[in-house]
Order: sequence, then structure tokens, then C-alpha cells
Amino acid sequence: LATTQDVEATPRREVIISYGDRSNDQLLQYYGFVESNNPNDVYVMPPLRSWDIGALEEACGGSFAAGRLSKLENAGLLGKTTVTTNSDGDDDESNGNPLGGVVLTRAEGIDLAVIQALRVLVATDEEWMERSEAVGNFATEISPENERKARLAAKIAIEMELSSKPTTLQEDEIILKQLQAKKNGVEPEEILAVAFRIEKKKILKEALNRLG
Repeated sequence: LATTQDVEATPRREVIISYGDRSNDQLLQYYGFVESNNPNDVYVMPPLRSWDIGALEEACGGSFAAGRLSKLENAGLLGKTTVTTNSDGDDDESNGNPLGGVVLTRAEGIDLAVIQALRVLVATDEEWMERSEAVGNFATEISPENERKARLAAKIAIEMELSSKPTTLQEDEIILKQLQAKKNGVEPEEILAVAFRIEKKKILKEALNRLG
């Protein structure tokens, strides 16, 4: 093991290291801790193809035009149906997202490519034709109403993801305080598991707030 230093090390001065820009998934797996409000944390939702399209249509007030999903499929925006492996037997994706799930980050919220895909889904036939029926032409806002519906669809999907959890963020925060208050009979892993759940639900809540 070799180390180098670019600052002077004086007696009794604390020496610290950087874990790098890592999500809580990585910090917990490799180092055994969870960072509260980690700016590099992420949440991976199921890929767009797995979302409840019927629920999104109901929220947006009508069925999505036929053929739009196939267009998004061709553009690679629906995610994958199977996990592929490389010659070493590892997942092709090195970021823990082999199915191309929808990524939410603490820094930016929901992936903008997903908003682009939702603009395509909720677009009227006129908007679709005006943009040459090309997914790439929906990378930016095309109209206030289209943007409202696209963001509404994203919000509904995130709310459904939150509601699928057996506990709420508030319940987890209470559970964590109760576990931390106990002096005996609590394994460190229990506290870490609840802390991890809290951080992931916070990312979902923050993404909802960003969507307005």
C-alpha cells in the first residue's frame, strides 16, 4: 500500500480520505454506512415500459396516441426487457441499472430524457405532426399544456412508486429514532436499513417537489 500527500502532515493532525462521488448504494455496499442528504445519491425506478400507462392516461385525461410507445421503443427510451452480460459474465451496465430504469438524482431530479419521452406520449396529433413525428424534437418544452401533462405523468409515476412501499417516509423517520434510542437488542444493520430507506424516499419526495 502506497500513499502520497500534497499537504503538510503535522503531529496530531487528523488524516481523512475521500470516498469520492458515490451514491448511498455504493457507500453502504462497500463501506458500511449511509450518508444523510448525500448529494450524489440516486434512486432507480422501473423502466418506462413497466409504468402503469393506464394510470397515466387517466391522470392526463385521455388515451395516448397509438404508435407512440413503439416510437419511444425505437429511440431506446423505454428501457430493456432483459439483462445482457458481457464476456466476463457481468452486467453490461456498470452503474447498477442493467434494465435501463428511470434514474432520479438528488442533484437534478428525474432524468430529462424521461420528460422528453413523456412529452411524446402526451402530445396531441397536431403537436406530433408539427415536429415531424420525431422523438428528438421533443427534447425541450413544446407548449405549456404539453409540459403540464408530461410533468403530471411523471408525478403520478413517482407517487405510485412511493405508495408501493410498505412504510412512509414519516413512519421510517419514527422507526429510526426508536431504534437509535434503544440501548440493547438492536443490530447496526437494522439502523442502516431504515436510514437507507429514508434517503431513497427523500429523493422521490424531492423529485416530486421539482416537478411542481
